[in-house]
Amino acid sequence: MVAGSSPAGGTKMLKIFKREKDKKAESYRNEGYIPGIIYGPNLESTPIIAPKKDFLKFYENYESGLFEVYLDERKILGILQEVQFHPITDEIIHFDIFVPSLKEKITTKVPLEFVGEAPGIRLGGIVNISLEELEIECLPQDIPRAIYVDLSVLKNIGDTIYVKDLKIPHNIKVLISPENPVATLIEEAKVEEETEASS
Repeated sequence: MVAGSSPAGGTKMLKIFKREKDKKAESYRNEGYIPGIIYGPNLESTPIIAPKKDFLKFYENYESGLFEVYLDERKILGILQEVQFHPITDEIIHFDIFVPSLKEKITTKVPLEFVGEAPGIRLGGIVNISLEELEIECLPQDIPRAIYVDLSVLKNIGDTIYVKDLKIPHNIKVLISPENPVATLIEEAKVEEETEASS
């Protein structure tokens, strides 16, 4: 088996609150909150906030897929659509939560998780990663937490794992070319040559 998927996401939880209309986002940041927005086909776009400490703990463990959102004691299933970072401090300054219809397929990206060790490393090879996430289409509840890629099949220099080699669940459609390389075992000398050429 070259790869598999971990179970569909969704046991994580985040509590959020509605923002006051006349209060600026920066004021909330100074008070220890991160501003955001929640929206969806059946939910009006609503400005929100989350306690910074809670959001950072949630974000540290979130990878992809549905999670439970609590807004005014109401439980909603959402997807963390976008997170914005400060260009200098790299702190999270804003986030978007998308609340999808569970009956309609959506397009999203899931991370690739590399497991195992390439035997070819003992021959002087280095694993070159070409792809770190996969764009897919499926129902929201079918989004996997990650797709596993087993590097133990890389035995000789030049061996490559392609998108077509990944074990994708039948209810998920991959939206990039099956011929895209995911990981390749290359010679260490070539890596050194490329590094010298770019310096």
